Amino acid sequence: MQKREIPVIGEISLAIFKDRPNRFLVNLKPLNSEKIETAFLHDPGRMKELLTPDVKLLVRKPLSQKNRKTKWDILAVEHENSWVVINSSIPNLVVKTALKNRWIPELLYFTEIKPEISIGRSRLDFLLTRDKEVCFVEVKGVTLVENNRALFPDAPTTRGTRHLQELIELKEKGKRAIILFICMRSNPTIFSPNWLTDPIFSEKLKQAFDKGVEILVYKVIPQIVDNQLKLFFQNRINIDINEGLKI
Repeated sequence: MQKREIPVIGEISLAIFKDRPNRFLVNLKPLNSEKIETAFLHDPGRMKELLTPDVKLLVRKPLSQKNRKTKWDILAVEHENSWVVINSSIPNLVVKTALKNRWIPELLYFTEIKPEISIGRSRLDFLLTRDKEVCFVEVKGVTLVENNRALFPDAPTTRGTRHLQELIELKEKGKRAIILFICMRSNPTIFSPNWLTDPIFSEKLKQAFDKGVEILVYKVIPQIVDNQLKLFFQNRINIDINEGLKI
């Protein structure tokens, strides 16, 4: 099999998590330092099972210093001896790279990739086209896994529910519409909506499926190779929307 490898640019460092004053700000201590410094967390999810006291973080210096107030960007957290990517900008990087390299069998047909498409009250991640055929794709990164089951979301998401409604309306207009979940850790073997945490999103996802919106779930394995974070794109995993229903 082709080695489907995605390097994440930037020089990485290790740090120790201390606390999280708000959704986007983390206090940490760089490894081999006693100084507490601040970092930007590009993910509003709860991640309570991941961001525990003194857990190890993978960080990098900001790629741009423009309008920056924090010294670091957080890329990943160590959990059960493996890395979990918790930077919500990275799933789009994964999908963009996978589309360009034709790693997603369900989307091989399309030849043009346009990011960030305004639809209704939302902005969807990708518009794929070939001649007059179009396909709209919304990407969601998954970090929560329980008993090898990936769950999304890990916090209620009205934005995610709105994206699903936009996809449903596109499908009803005869367009191809896909929600693509990228699991940012190595251990999930199946995916489910998180009915307990967000029943509204979960019900909307089931409704979207029933109306013909495609649900795809792929995972990546994050690894540190030669002092760089690399993501290894894996195969599609199964979906269980509710008990007994697998796609």
